[in-house]
Amino acid sequence: MKLCFYLFGIALVLTGACRAQTVKSPWSVQQVMESIRKNVKPHWFETKTDTIVMGNAYDTVTGIATCMFVDMNVLKKAVANNCNLIITHEPSFYNATDHVEDFMKDDEVLIEKISYIKTHHLIIYRFHDNAHRNDPDQIMKGLSEDLGWKIVNRTPWILEVKVQKLSVLADSLKKRFKLAGIRVIGNPDLEISRIGLVPGLAPTSQMHIGVLKRDDVDAILVGEAREWEDYIYVKDAEELGKKKAAIFIGHLKSEEPGMKYCASWLQTFIGGLRIVFLENDNIWWTPD
Repeated sequence: MKLCFYLFGIALVLTGACRAQTVKSPWSVQQVMESIRKNVKPHWFETKTDTIVMGNAYDTVTGIATCMFVDMNVLKKAVANNCNLIITHEPSFYNATDHVEDFMKDDEVLIEKISYIKTHHLIIYRFHDNAHRNDPDQIMKGLSEDLGWKIVNRTPWILEVKVQKLSVLADSLKKRFKLAGIRVIGNPDLEISRIGLVPGLAPTSQMHIGVLKRDDVDAILVGEAREWEDYIYVKDAEELGKKKAAIFIGHLKSEEPGMKYCASWLQTFIGGLRIVFLENDNIWWTPD
């Protein structure tokens, strides 16, 4: 009888140990960052951009929110969703490096934004360079999935659509992204079947014009560009009778689907945490 009780006790201990091993301990911000680094393919690229912008790496994560721009509206949404780790694609404090310039140090908007982040114990982590260098490029992948078009090439990214007039395509994109307006250059009746993706602000004209000038590309879908480059090139091409066009939908909406994809990607290797994508509201409006 004593032996039975002894063996029963051992079984209880072992069962308890097994259960303890299956319970995931809380994630720290540092552990989330390390997990992201391990899952970027083919490998993580060291960069000054992809790092904590504000907050403590050793805080316990209550939830993760991904976003394109970490504006005040997104900060409030994150708090409402009990997500203290915000993974943003773009800068938080109004310049590319998030370095606060001397002329901004007494700015009320900046001070109040920082105060809100501190008050709610939020951690802002920027994920930009490695999001693009990941395989596949998360921004390109997210945008192509959101559009639902067939991918025919990835270097550069070219998508195929059902043949349609430029005017029809532009109108459908305006509605899809819920934009008050977009910019379009080209003959409205031009038939479009293949589109090159140039989201965000691609840094070189080769990434814009170099894609459009290809024989297998009818138009480029662009975030933003310098007007003396894409705009004038496409207008000149139209004047010269070339069948080329460009559609500009803005930096925000052209890359935002990539951060929606990022949330899904995180869910494949980070368990036990609430992970949500927070959409930015449209920033600007146009008068009637």
